[in-house]
Amino acid sequence: MDLSSRRHFLVTSVGAAITLAGTKLFAKPHDLDKTNAIIPSLKSTSGVIVNDGLSHPIPYLQAPGIGKDRALVLSGGGEYLLSWYMGYFYALSQSGVDLNLADIIIGTSAGSVAGAALSGGHLKHLAAELDFFADFPVLLNDLAPNLELSASQRRALQTGLDVKNTGPSIIQSVGRAAMAAHTITGNNYATTLKKLVGENYWPSSKLFITANDCYSGERLVISAQDGISIQQTCTASSSWPGLNGPTWLNDRYCMDGGVCQTSTHSDVVMGAKRALIISLSDASSQAVSEGLGLSSFPNTLNQEIKALDANGTKALLITAGLPPGMKSINLLDPKLIGPGLRYGYVRGVADARMVKLFWD
Repeated sequence: MDLSSRRHFLVTSVGAAITLAGTKLFAKPHDLDKTNAIIPSLKSTSGVIVNDGLSHPIPYLQAPGIGKDRALVLSGGGEYLLSWYMGYFYALSQSGVDLNLADIIIGTSAGSVAGAALSGGHLKHLAAELDFFADFPVLLNDLAPNLELSASQRRALQTGLDVKNTGPSIIQSVGRAAMAAHTITGNNYATTLKKLVGENYWPSSKLFITANDCYSGERLVISAQDGISIQQTCTASSSWPGLNGPTWLNDRYCMDGGVCQTSTHSDVVMGAKRALIISLSDASSQAVSEGLGLSSFPNTLNQEIKALDANGTKALLITAGLPPGMKSINLLDPKLIGPGLRYGYVRGVADARMVKLFWD
């Protein structure tokens, strides 16, 4: 698909074609990695608890997915996966798959932006912005994180790559590195996210977005009831340590929702009848070497899917993976926006029948 064709289907056709815009309560989490999967709410070292309702343990107790029918789970994956989502969503819509029928959406990092656009009916806007940057990636370099990193930024990035487990103290150590990193793109990055999201108001009560508290290490899940702007929340959810942010959410200094053992936070939709889970990778050991991960956190994706099934939620996992012909990628390279759009579309065409049978 050439640039003009892609611009046509993503800018013109998306607006017309995309309409995307009885389970049991689990009393006991089912066999997630017993050594480190359950992260409790934490007290800070001062003993002062931030009691704002944003912190939720893993797995989420009294999950908001309980009793819902359709759930959509969107992982993070930088500019590449965000573009992939747009191509994929459009291809599905051509086959009559309306992802906005989801009763609950949980988005992390790039997935938070895609989820906001989907639930708010702004896919045309987001697709048009990405299609523009696909043609002129150098302009995104002026707004997105500077690839010439300072020593403190490199230290924060390396801290995430050096982790061996996902205990609370480990997440706190990454948070300290994030807070100490001299990231100079804060305002520009927030402006970029505002352009991509297209609004400040929370688009839908069914949308939930993740982040992590840098200081306490707590997993945060933000929704419409918390009264935080969608632009600010998406910025926090995609503030990867050493690259951008951290970002304030109320009185918390926050980093990317992916700084965690779960890349999808699918426990939030536990109890829904069915869950379509879209993940950047399959959580295999080579994900980091392929560029499909920015940290070495053990990923509990496969255990989470087993837990969903054990608690009455049928899950369909879709993994984006690498574009054809590439052995590794830089998720944050704007030059991957075009390949991401194209590959997402190709995959959507290939997956459409399977997803339609599952979703309908």
